[in-house]
Amino acid sequence: MSQLLRFEEQEQEASLLPSKAAVSLDLTPPVVSPENNPYAQLSCPSDIYDYLLPDGTPFGLFSDPYGTMVYYEPTVGGRNGMYWLDDRLADHSFTEREIKLLEFLSDHRVATRNQIQRVVFPDNHPTDKVFVNFLKKCRQRGIICAFSWTSPIQDDRKKPLVYGLTRAGADAVNILFHKKLREDFWFHPIVFSHGRGPNMNTFFLDLVANELYAELIRIDRLIAWQRRPQLRLSNSTFFYPAASFEVIKEAGSFKLFWLETIRPGQDWVNRTKKRFQQIQDAFELLQEYQRPVRLIAVVDGESRIPFIAKLAELYMPHLEVRFTTDERLLQGLSKETFIQWIKDEEKYKVSSIPFFQADHTGMTASEYFSQQSLNVEDEFDE
Repeated sequence: MSQLLRFEEQEQEASLLPSKAAVSLDLTPPVVSPENNPYAQLSCPSDIYDYLLPDGTPFGLFSDPYGTMVYYEPTVGGRNGMYWLDDRLADHSFTEREIKLLEFLSDHRVATRNQIQRVVFPDNHPTDKVFVNFLKKCRQRGIICAFSWTSPIQDDRKKPLVYGLTRAGADAVNILFHKKLREDFWFHPIVFSHGRGPNMNTFFLDLVANELYAELIRIDRLIAWQRRPQLRLSNSTFFYPAASFEVIKEAGSFKLFWLETIRPGQDWVNRTKKRFQQIQDAFELLQEYQRPVRLIAVVDGESRIPFIAKLAELYMPHLEVRFTTDERLLQGLSKETFIQWIKDEEKYKVSSIPFFQADHTGMTASEYFSQQSLNVEDEFDE
């Protein structure tokens, strides 16, 4: 399918970014003073100033660098999963919602209840009893499990439950979709010692991406989504975007995007520089039709954008970047979701993408897929 590589937005197009050699930047991140530490009243880890947002804003929901996994009711389900799978296979009784849930988690690894609701139960509210009871039954049957996280950084915000497949759920995916899942795509609930569970960083990356995925499903614009697809470059090496997705703007007009998420963590500045350089190199080594029209970069807060934008100018001069944050995505897609860095003015502003809005009038994904039909030769036809 051809990719149309230029599109119009309501905002004026940004000028071509300069080459790496033409940029002179201080690439040291802003230093956060103790008085701007929003957790100063707590006993904070000693390296917290390496990760805090420059304006002293608390960490976003999916950006706490100290979060560690805690399973919720780890004994629920137990051995029920293998019995459920045997029963479903014996009488071919997988329900439509079970199949959609298995497919979603097998592609996206983990999801919150709200994300599952928008993808699997689009006509239900996250608090509807039918929806809540479905997830509870799936846990009791041993198909999925739930976890949340704990952290030495405390705030008043409630943390959501996160759902993932159990071994039985992964086995069902293998049988139904002929897809062998990696071990990090299924979970075995246990009780971890306090603060000793796995770090949540990799799960946060998936949860951030799934917020955008679930919203594109909600507004019915998503044509395809791939988590870490393998792209073969012209020099016979490979590149793996964090996510690659295609949306429909109108009939015959499809737009390809890449998604990257930047999280604070150990040596995160150098890792971000290296990642941006990899993205730039891959962009130059791809055919034009394989290149994204935009890179969506999700950062943990608005005050991080100036520094990240300058890194992007230096290491990804040929990519158009739109920024957003965890909190903006959690508010749902709107005209306020995406941000553009204005280099000459040293500031950022809201930059709307019209066909990422629910009221966009172009062809929807459902209308596009409805044009596809099954036309097979009957086995008795001559």
